[in-house]
Amino acid sequence: MTLSPKQELFCWLIGGMAVLELFDHSHTFNVIAETYYYGLALLFVIVFLFWLKFRKRPTRGPKWLRILANFILVIASAAFVLYLLGVITWYE
Repeated sequence: MTLSPKQELFCWLIGGMAVLELFDHSHTFNVIAETYYYGLALLFVIVFLFWLKFRKRPTRGPKWLRILANFILVIASAAFVLYLLGVITWYE
């Protein structure tokens, strides 16, 4: 799949906002049934973002896009770790 830098930027920004919104609505520190559905959706978005980062491309993207992608992956990974810690500590 070949994306232009503008299309890839759009995917990264939408994916990053989706991660933040899913984490915000997940009720992580007050576990209810919806928490697991939001967590599964969060995991799918993060998997998509990692696929977007590590897919094979014919040419290398611009440096600013690689930096943005790494930043969003760090934020997404941190949000997922916080989600997991919130769910795990709920059951203690």
